Amino acid sequence: MKKISLTVLALSTIMLSAQEKKSDSIKEKQIEEVVLIGYGSRKKSHLTGSVAKINGKDIASIQAARVDDALAGKLSGVRIQNQSGEPGASPKIQIRAAASISGNSDPLIVVDGFPISGNLATVNPNDIESLEVLKDAASAAIYGSRGANGVVLVTTKKGKSGKTRFSYNTYTSFSEKYKSERINMNANEWGEHLEKGIADGNYDLSRLTPIELARANYRLNYFKNAPGVVNMEDFLFQTGSDTSHDFSVAGGSKDVKFFASLGYQNLEGIVNSQGFEKLNARMNIDAKLGDKFTAGFTFNGFTSDRDILGTDMRDLLRAYSISPIYHTEESIAYIKSMETQALALGLLPFDNGRPASDPRFNNSISTLTPGMEVQDWHYGRTNGNGIGGTGDAGPASKFNNTRRSEKTYYANFNSYLQYNILDGLNLKTVVGGDLNDTQNYYWKGLAADSQYRTNQTRLNNSYLKKYSVLGETTLSYAKTFGKHDVAAVAGIELQNTYFKGIVLQGTNVPYINIINYNLLAPADITTANIDQTITRKSVFGRVNYAYDDRYLLSASIRRDGDSRFGVNKKYANFPAISLGWNVYKEAFFPETETLSLLKLRFSKGSLGTTSFLGAYDALSVLTLNPTALGTGYLIPANVANPDLTWQTNTETNYGIDTGFFTNRIKLGVDYYTSDIKDILIKQPVSEVLGTATLSKNSGVVRSTGLEFELSANAINKKDFSWDISANLSTVNTEILSLGGLDKIADTRYGVSGRAPVFRNYVGGQIGEIWGIETVGIIEDKYIKDPTLALGLNSSGYYAKDQNGDGKIDITKTVAEGGDLVKLGTNAPDFYWGLSQNFKYKNFDLSFQLQGSHGAKVWNVDPIYYQSQFGMTTRLGGVINSLDTNGDGIADVGAHAGTNIIDANNPLDAFLQDASFVSVRNLTIGYTLDRDLINRIGLSSVRIYAASSNLLYLWGKNYTSYNPEGVYTEDSTQAYLGPVTYGVQNGASPIVRSFTFGLNLNF
Repeated sequence: MKKISLTVLALSTIMLSAQEKKSDSIKEKQIEEVVLIGYGSRKKSHLTGSVAKINGKDIASIQAARVDDALAGKLSGVRIQNQSGEPGASPKIQIRAAASISGNSDPLIVVDGFPISGNLATVNPNDIESLEVLKDAASAAIYGSRGANGVVLVTTKKGKSGKTRFSYNTYTSFSEKYKSERINMNANEWGEHLEKGIADGNYDLSRLTPIELARANYRLNYFKNAPGVVNMEDFLFQTGSDTSHDFSVAGGSKDVKFFASLGYQNLEGIVNSQGFEKLNARMNIDAKLGDKFTAGFTFNGFTSDRDILGTDMRDLLRAYSISPIYHTEESIAYIKSMETQALALGLLPFDNGRPASDPRFNNSISTLTPGMEVQDWHYGRTNGNGIGGTGDAGPASKFNNTRRSEKTYYANFNSYLQYNILDGLNLKTVVGGDLNDTQNYYWKGLAADSQYRTNQTRLNNSYLKKYSVLGETTLSYAKTFGKHDVAAVAGIELQNTYFKGIVLQGTNVPYINIINYNLLAPADITTANIDQTITRKSVFGRVNYAYDDRYLLSASIRRDGDSRFGVNKKYANFPAISLGWNVYKEAFFPETETLSLLKLRFSKGSLGTTSFLGAYDALSVLTLNPTALGTGYLIPANVANPDLTWQTNTETNYGIDTGFFTNRIKLGVDYYTSDIKDILIKQPVSEVLGTATLSKNSGVVRSTGLEFELSANAINKKDFSWDISANLSTVNTEILSLGGLDKIADTRYGVSGRAPVFRNYVGGQIGEIWGIETVGIIEDKYIKDPTLALGLNSSGYYAKDQNGDGKIDITKTVAEGGDLVKLGTNAPDFYWGLSQNFKYKNFDLSFQLQGSHGAKVWNVDPIYYQSQFGMTTRLGGVINSLDTNGDGIADVGAHAGTNIIDANNPLDAFLQDASFVSVRNLTIGYTLDRDLINRIGLSSVRIYAASSNLLYLWGKNYTSYNPEGVYTEDSTQAYLGPVTYGVQNGASPIVRSFTFGLNLNF
């Protein structure tokens, strides 16, 4: 037997055995990779669950400011969505199917064995040694309820004995919105478009009276000749930049080893006023204390400042591109001359600023001076005398009179002490905690809103602090006896999480830029205090066994207690078992290089889910009911539920791993079914209890999925290598039960009446989008006179009357006697990734593709972006879609049996394809010759150029900036839960960047 020593994960030296079954067997020459599985590690050939791994060097090879960005498309069953291009915004991470129809899908992040309360953004990509994802329930069950959404295990770099090593990494990048062409026309372009349409005979002006013709020409000339017009996209978007510096040092002696890093990032977004600045630090220390004890300490922290667009992007981009941003002498003179012409044509005079009731903001056109912010109403009204809109504030007013920012402090620290009782038997205690302190500020001044909405001012501040303290003690044992490989761990864990904070909200803010609540009336200030505590107690154990490297077994159980559940249901048990068979190790397995690996896996496990719970949902909480006189009185806000219990996710996983041509090609396939039981459903109850509904555990949802993962070492020569990896995943969901209900209440989430209907019913999928089927769009005034397109009109749609009753009912499905039909779902049919890595001598090239297909997005953006000229920027397509006679007039009779319905309804016109294919990253690097750089004391130097989202393709009918985006009107709501995910209203654009970087090691 040969003994082989190798260092794995820079943690320890592990002794592996390579048994010689045959003198020249290909099986004897394969050195096993070690994979972390939570509270321990296993040889990869002994894994029985579904675990994906990526090395730190693979993450570092992809230029990305965040770890989760670097993982996009890298791992099967891990869906990462770039839902916002805002600096500092977090992508959405979902491992397999969501574990609940409420709550978030964020996985548990475990860094160096310590579960943290933050996300992957808390970890510097340059600090990572390896990353594993526990996807199936059996693998994650050892973490109990916190692992219900999957677990990400991050191992950071550690020091090594010997010479101290230094590393410096820096890059500079420039970015832009991916969609370079503008969505909308400006006034001058629209005027030329109309003039050409008239010349081409698209608009029949012969039926106009002389005065109507004069007014039409007046508006046409107004569009064409408006001076200094600035398109809103040109005003809002800019070239962004990102600069990063990262320095680390690693070293140590035989007994003490250390790693430390310090990083800084300054990012300016592609949207005016957006920015992100971050300073991060890490320290890892490991020490050997005599023959029996080892100890360690870890600190990781950062502070960040984030500037967020104060008003939502949709509201800025809907502004009419009819003027400069700030007035000039020319624009003022033009407005006054147009008013004179309007009066001569019998039209109304232009608006005289704000109504007299609000003298604080009364800049009529007679008082304009150069440099003043342009307001929409300065240009008259489209329904009476000019080309302005509905009295909205101008873009500069919205931009200059809103502020939104976020400041975050994060720190995580933990220490451990391990005692080696006997050979292979260790007792370890870990104590640590983390702190997440977030401060949010939002101000909206009087001048940021429309002419007739003067009481929409806001001054909001929130100070939220989340801190967690965790203590854990484990007893572990690992030993090999001949052909028997045994590993076991048992432990106890205690954790308290505290939420504290205050939220201040002010209204009726004076017309000055203030941040002081002392200037507000007490009646205009509301406060809310947050003070919550969540306590968890757990015991757990696991046994792993392998016989002769062929037959594999893993069994675990965890008992969790959580203070959030009812007094009768605070504790629950979550068992798991998994089996594996290395068929290729059997004597009967053919000794061939064609099929060099065959392994079968099976696992089944249960996990509890708590993400849907508030701290006191099981208790009867009192709330204040105010009265006109006195202080009011307390009433129950909800009914106590002592039986409120865990949502349980029981998952079964079947897997097969194969290798071909001495494992140069590997293919892994996993199929899983997951039943989420005891889902919390709001059931109607008698209101004598003080509430109309009571939350009960009564629903069941089944998820199924298929995952493929392929890797290949296509070429491996001295001067040239080529590695390929690819993955593809599917997810399907079905609601099996709703606790005796046929459905739960339909949910509408979005903007006014344009929100889709999200339906959840027995037999349906999670995230189904329902609405009204339309057969065409029509401007109602086109029916009588298409020349009225020269003005601005609201758009109407022909809606299909599904049941023929002569009316459109948006409250019921066709089966229920209404007109709602299923339009799509917010989940993709499948998603995939493809990576290629090339090396030729000192050159390296890599690229990463990511794709998602079949998901739908409810995109409300077009009705705003294209409403500048009454949605008539697409006039030709509108008329042609309903013009059966070829006379340029939309024909009502062509669609008998349909009804006209306005756009403030859940119409299929808003449903768009969210499929996409993206070149997430392309990197080209060159490593300088070692002999050259060694002369100046450097061990390695690499320079590189990279691009993210160099190519991004989306569906033909998608008409905004980001098919991965979500509802962002509030800018603080990044995730709405699996039921209502997919509403888009002001999507932040996909960002394309170009980067130049340098890696130094010495």
